[in-house]
Amino acid sequence: GFQGMLAIIGLPNAKLAVDVQVVGAQDGEQTPEQYPPAVSQRLGVSILQAHGLNNMTHFTGDSPYIICEVKHLDPASKMTRVETASVTDGDTSNPFWGETHIVEPWCEGEPLQFTVCESVASKKEGKAELPSKLFFPHGYAGFVAIDGSPQAILHIIVRPLGPAVGDGASLKTNQVKVSQTKGKHCCW
Repeated sequence: GFQGMLAIIGLPNAKLAVDVQVVGAQDGEQTPEQYPPAVSQRLGVSILQAHGLNNMTHFTGDSPYIICEVKHLDPASKMTRVETASVTDGDTSNPFWGETHIVEPWCEGEPLQFTVCESVASKKEGKAELPSKLFFPHGYAGFVAIDGSPQAILHIIVRPLGPAVGDGASLKTNQVKVSQTKGKHCCW
């Protein structure tokens, strides 16, 4: 361990008191390799509507769609992602999808990344990331900010659905329409 004071770069008179203690595999504790493997889960991810996409730097409004991807902690894992349909009519600056997808496999601790794309050569416009602690185990319903602009937001719902069925190797992309009406203010 370590206990002492550290200088803070850029603040000549500031110091930070630090007390670091070693934790983990000591005195017969399990090493990380001995922990049981993470349980693969299923998520219900609803991508409802985006607001303010016209505030993003290079957004043209050409058939926007969303990619939702699990950012796996294990780099050897296969990519897990789903994609909405493109919105081609109506207000494409505030597009409504109203789609729900089953996403699996997903493990506790893995964030979800939402990418706003346009059909023009699959141009990626902005991203939003939802840490797993915000939706697991109780779910999440609300808005996430898109990094391309502080005024651009995405309305989503994420629900843990329990352990994945089978080996989790197949990605299911069942779509369920949340609403048949494409109102301008469906999510406010």
